[in-house]
Amino acid sequence: MKWLEEELKELKKKNLYRELRTLSSPQGKEITVNGKRVLNFSSNDYLSLASNFNCECLKQWGSGSGASRLVCGNFEIHELLEEKLAEIKKTESALLFSTGYMANVGVISTLAREGDLILSDELNHASIIDGCRLSKATVKVYSHCNVEELEFLLSKERGKYRNCFIVTDSVFSMDGDIAPLSELFRLKEEYDAVLIIDDAHATGVVGWSSLELFDLTPDERTVIVGTLGKALGTFGAFVAGPRVLREYLVNRCRSFIFTTALPPHIACQTLENLKLVPERMRVLQEKIEFFRKLTGINSNSAIFPFLTGSEIKALELAKGLWEKGFFVPAIRPPTVKESRLRITINYEHSKEDLEKLWKILKELL
Repeated sequence: MKWLEEELKELKKKNLYRELRTLSSPQGKEITVNGKRVLNFSSNDYLSLASNFNCECLKQWGSGSGASRLVCGNFEIHELLEEKLAEIKKTESALLFSTGYMANVGVISTLAREGDLILSDELNHASIIDGCRLSKATVKVYSHCNVEELEFLLSKERGKYRNCFIVTDSVFSMDGDIAPLSELFRLKEEYDAVLIIDDAHATGVVGWSSLELFDLTPDERTVIVGTLGKALGTFGAFVAGPRVLREYLVNRCRSFIFTTALPPHIACQTLENLKLVPERMRVLQEKIEFFRKLTGINSNSAIFPFLTGSEIKALELAKGLWEKGFFVPAIRPPTVKESRLRITINYEHSKEDLEKLWKILKELL
């Protein structure tokens, strides 16, 4: 194992070493990390629902599912949640997955095969990248949100392949910006492509769906991936789209077939949490607008990137904020190209919390 030790030493030299921090409190606006109570500005719990619970869900459904969905792990509550998720995404159907990673890897590698073309935004999530690699399709990466480059690739390459898939995050997890979905919709129509949208950081934040921002309705060539473990406050993920897509994934998708089903009490709790989303989403959007005006950071989501220029500067700022009682970890390569603080705000943050964070960050600079 000596080579592992050498690589870890190199990571430390480059200020890229990572280590786990331990929480001894529930997720929330304030958390206890490594024994210290801090204001949390790093979570994806955008609607502050992760600590919400209904004991009746656990009593009624138990703690585990016991098997994969295709054996004896397909519960009525799973299907009720899938119906609700399809409703909020305005699709014919939805299918639950155990994690967002498994959903992206599964749907991309199942639909795209050798002889197909995938066009992927360069800042897409790692799970999308891995799904593209597993698919055996030809993958071409276009510059971040560059519609002109994407259209050039389609005009040059589309005719050489059987099927074509355009894959993008809707809200990008490290920059907080939003994909040009109107243009992507136009291109999928013009070039007979399927558009796969990862709505992980959009659901319950910018709307029920990112497509609402553009007055778009999903059609038979639209696939939406979403997660339950961010704004919705529980765990797991789903793929929403045409009914035939759900049927095909049930029969062919390895990351759905060969895994234990999502615990049914999680599905139950998610349905409970969905009732709270509209009002909390409205309040969160007001705070996003407030923080955008306060900082001048151009973000329409709950993610506010603060670029630092170097790894050491990101670490120094994160340490300074920690000492003042704020938890905003440094995000460094290879997660991002440019080191930064990734500030995320949630439903529970007060305007005073936001003002205090920004004041201290400016003082540290």
